[in-house]
Amino acid sequence: MAPLDLDGATLGKRHQHYNKLVKEGIANPQPLTAISLDNTDVDNLLKIDLACHNKDVDYIIAVFKTGDMLCLSRALARSTWLITDSQYAHIINPDYLNSQLLPQMSVKAFAKLKKHVRHHIQDEVRAEQFYSDEKNAIDALKWLPSCSVSFIENNVEKHIDHLKLRTFKRLCERSNNVFQIISKDLQYYEITKYARVALFLLKADVNKFLDIMEEKKAIQQLPQLSDKATHLIMKTCPKRIIDKFDQYITSIDIPTFSKYLKPDEVKPFIYKQATQDMKCYPFYELRRLFKYDVLKHFIHRLPKSDQFDFVKKIFIDKEYEKYDDGTTENINIDSEPYKMKMLCKVVDTPSFVWYRFATFERAFEDITTTISRDLDNENKSAMLTVLTSCADNNLQHIQTLLQYFLDKHKKEESNFTLKFTTKLLKNINITQYDEKTWNLVNELFKTLKVYDETSSSCKKSDLIVESIIVYHLLHDQNIPQVIKDNFSFGTLISYGRKLNNEQRDKIFTFVYEALINKFKPITKEEDLSDSIQNLLCILELLHDWEKQLTDYPLVINKIKECVQIKEDNSWKNSLVPLYNFKKSWRKYMFEDSITMNPCEDVCLNALKHDPQLLERHHKEINTLRSNDAVSLRRLLAKLRVYWPHSLAQQWIDAYLLNLNKTEGHKATIRGICSTLPQKPLVEFIEKYKPAGPKIDWSAVDDRVLSIQRFIAKNMHIARPKPGPDTILLYAKGDYLQFALPSLLAIYNNLNVTQSQEHIPKILDAPVSIQKHGIRLAFRKLDHEAIKKIFFDCWKRSKNPSIRVLIFQFTFELLCKEEDPTISASLWELIELFIENLTFEEDKKIYNLLSKVRDVPENIRPKFLVKSYNFMKSLIDKVKEEDRNHYNSLSADMAEESRDIMEGMCPQFVLSIIDEFLDKDFFGNDCGRVGGMISVISAYLLCTDNEDIQTEKYEKVFVPLMRRALTMPHIVRDNFQRVLTQLTRDLKDYVVKKNKIIPVKMFSNIQDEIEKSLRVTENYLMLTRWKLTVALTKLMEKTNSNEWYDNVNEVEPEFGKICLDYLKQDVDTHFPCIYKLFSNALSTLFDNLDANDSFKIKIYESILADKDFVQGYLTTIDMSGQSYMYDKSTYEDLWTQIFEHPSVEVKMHYYNRRKDLRDY
Repeated sequence: MAPLDLDGATLGKRHQHYNKLVKEGIANPQPLTAISLDNTDVDNLLKIDLACHNKDVDYIIAVFKTGDMLCLSRALARSTWLITDSQYAHIINPDYLNSQLLPQMSVKAFAKLKKHVRHHIQDEVRAEQFYSDEKNAIDALKWLPSCSVSFIENNVEKHIDHLKLRTFKRLCERSNNVFQIISKDLQYYEITKYARVALFLLKADVNKFLDIMEEKKAIQQLPQLSDKATHLIMKTCPKRIIDKFDQYITSIDIPTFSKYLKPDEVKPFIYKQATQDMKCYPFYELRRLFKYDVLKHFIHRLPKSDQFDFVKKIFIDKEYEKYDDGTTENINIDSEPYKMKMLCKVVDTPSFVWYRFATFERAFEDITTTISRDLDNENKSAMLTVLTSCADNNLQHIQTLLQYFLDKHKKEESNFTLKFTTKLLKNINITQYDEKTWNLVNELFKTLKVYDETSSSCKKSDLIVESIIVYHLLHDQNIPQVIKDNFSFGTLISYGRKLNNEQRDKIFTFVYEALINKFKPITKEEDLSDSIQNLLCILELLHDWEKQLTDYPLVINKIKECVQIKEDNSWKNSLVPLYNFKKSWRKYMFEDSITMNPCEDVCLNALKHDPQLLERHHKEINTLRSNDAVSLRRLLAKLRVYWPHSLAQQWIDAYLLNLNKTEGHKATIRGICSTLPQKPLVEFIEKYKPAGPKIDWSAVDDRVLSIQRFIAKNMHIARPKPGPDTILLYAKGDYLQFALPSLLAIYNNLNVTQSQEHIPKILDAPVSIQKHGIRLAFRKLDHEAIKKIFFDCWKRSKNPSIRVLIFQFTFELLCKEEDPTISASLWELIELFIENLTFEEDKKIYNLLSKVRDVPENIRPKFLVKSYNFMKSLIDKVKEEDRNHYNSLSADMAEESRDIMEGMCPQFVLSIIDEFLDKDFFGNDCGRVGGMISVISAYLLCTDNEDIQTEKYEKVFVPLMRRALTMPHIVRDNFQRVLTQLTRDLKDYVVKKNKIIPVKMFSNIQDEIEKSLRVTENYLMLTRWKLTVALTKLMEKTNSNEWYDNVNEVEPEFGKICLDYLKQDVDTHFPCIYKLFSNALSTLFDNLDANDSFKIKIYESILADKDFVQGYLTTIDMSGQSYMYDKSTYEDLWTQIFEHPSVEVKMHYYNRRKDLRDY
């Protein structure tokens, strides 16, 4: 069958011809031959379209495996039914894709297929299958929006750490519960970005959305709400927003909010906000309310007749002053004068500003009286601005104001007059002025010397110049030349919007002619720049006044003239702004488009309308082809598909000719790789392959080397990519640095089958390429293949950089593996590596040995022992300056044994404990003992058998204790740490891991320390441990695996024991012993992380004996800080204390309350 070629002059015509071929193929069905990369793209695309029309599934799957991304993209685009139709579910499912397609599809092709499935899948059950199949949480999240609502709600919380806002919005569109679910894991300061995206949920349930924000105490973090959102909130729950206005003020739209207040509610509302406590944080946000620009919206809600009276009483006359002598305390806080005073106090706005609510007559009378006093120009100007606002568009008022200004302020400095004039012109459009008003304004202009040719004052305000021009034009008067001369470009469209057509034409014609008259002969490059700028002004004028460019041929001719002049003189001026000014006008510049804007988009436009334009501008096109900074990827793709034998071949020939030049090789090679079919491209690559791995810099041909360099760098952009053997022609020796991007792109794109065949080839290469082979093997092969490859490489390589890569990747595989069988298999390889390690490896390997916690739990004990033993042997061999680092790593490793004590070898643990005791615990090195003390505690407590625990106690703890008790400083420090850790581990280790309650061991310790230590020096330690033993005995009677369930069960009995112990100590020693006892009991609470409920039950038990005053004093001493932070929880307890009749208790009670207030 002869190769297909499309007919037609333009891209559209060729599309039509292609569509005709497709229709003919459908009408006259023929057996389809397989896709071949030797065929033209059109031939392959036609077969794919026919196969998709016929729903030939086998043919389409074969296309998926071709490796050509164009064919794949077309097949996916035309076969959406393969995904959406449930009858093909046996194909589009995780099992089939992974087992049948993944091994034979390139990586990019398979990723594109999965993305296409994800975008079009409609069956929620099948989407959930894909979600569950993903091993990576980020990849799984991409499927979640396609799953069922219940599935989304059950799984979204897992993805909070990597949930992008776009995905979050899609999930919220599926379920309005998603925001509530993820908000549980967010801090108040994190919620803003999610709330901003989820604002559309207000339409579904306003109260639910606000409940979430209020629950997180994040109302202040609520995004700024639009008027529509505020309207929705106020329509649904106005009382909620009004009651919590101080929280919502920063988020809601105030003008909209104010509309929901009834006129009779406005004053009470404003007064309520003004009388809030200024020292409280909510008042900080309320300060925004008390600015004029915000408060005015509320005042406008009052009846028109009441507005000025309200502000006058408070901010101008300050009537509240009649009721007090200047201090707020002398006014009843419920009275209106008090509220008025507080409102005036918080509003920091000059009194004259409030005249904006008055009639012009009243404002004019009062303000002009004030202005007559000795005021600075800034205040005068502000007052006149208020009068301008009051005048509104009433010409009579404006005339009154102008006459006043001319009578009273005409002789003020020019800046003052200029400011007043500018403000007046901005407020009232000059087109509305009658003759009298204009004459008064004109007097101001004369005062400013606007018409004075020697003055530059008029240049200070373009607004004045524009106003004079517009007025004269509308009244058919001649514009003074000085005004024309000072007119800087403006389209004046703002004046023309409310004029009739005749008036609009007058203004437009003036500006247009002024711009046309600015053109001058172009004799130098600067003149061309001026003409281009002037043309841009004209185009802006035409655009603003909605004129058609075709109605002004002079402008089009001027553009063409600029193009011709630039081309003739080879000047650098940019014509791009002219071409891109308005998209619909580009067609009038089509012939010159490539000259004006030489870029890919313009060339693509030429293909659509007249491809011969590319040939007519061959000079610019050739420059574009050689420009290394310009990408022509889309253009070349169109040429290759639709003009393979004409334009595409011409471009290939031009590119090949460019190879003879000494520059532009990057763009040339990229063009060749993008345009040439597979077979000719491989021949081209082989033609320039290096003769050997080394570059002879003394005899090298720079042109050939440049070609080789860019071929090596860019061959991977070809479609389809060259094979692995082709890139290996360049990936060697000195050329590897150039070939690396293509090497990685090609090898990373190989399918599983190809990877197994080709990756081993680069593992026998020199070290520089072997490293990349190891990385590729790690990413693309299964663990069994990796094991074999890594083992072989490790055996034959002594290169540290190779060995560290092998060790790193094997270790990473082990850490990621969740299957115990596979992890055990990988451990065998790691174990072999560790046994084969030397003392001269890369330091990264030694650091990895300390990462015990990253290793799977079933391997961790073996890994720890093996790594620790090697590390200890390494320390004596390394340099002196490195020993501290490796000593620290070995100490970290030893401490890891605590969490895996059940699987650890007892002899190994004993050895590291003995070493620690001799070196750190009883030695001079006191830098870090806490970690190993926790190991000792875990070793003693990790058993289910009391006899074994007793044996451990006798072997480890008894010698430690007896030795420690002879050394006072150790008693105060390290030994107490051991007891503290044992106490903590009652909760964190014994109950959590369901180990035997150590009653016997703890009792033996109590007997030993009570026998060996004096109470006078060690009361706190002895009492704390006595309380610990008592609690332990009670815990032995409980059955739950939950710590807090157990302590709740023993609370009453333990509280009685605490009371009995305190009574005994008071009787035995002295009443003030309660201070030390409370210290001991508080420390026990801290060690056990006791919650408030447990503490309160103990305190209540201690308070049970009302005749025992020291019990009350102990409770006051212990619970004071908790009461300060959480009064509601401790209120009943402190009420009980307060009600005690003892004077001593009351004195301590009040003293403690005072301390808390001072705090």
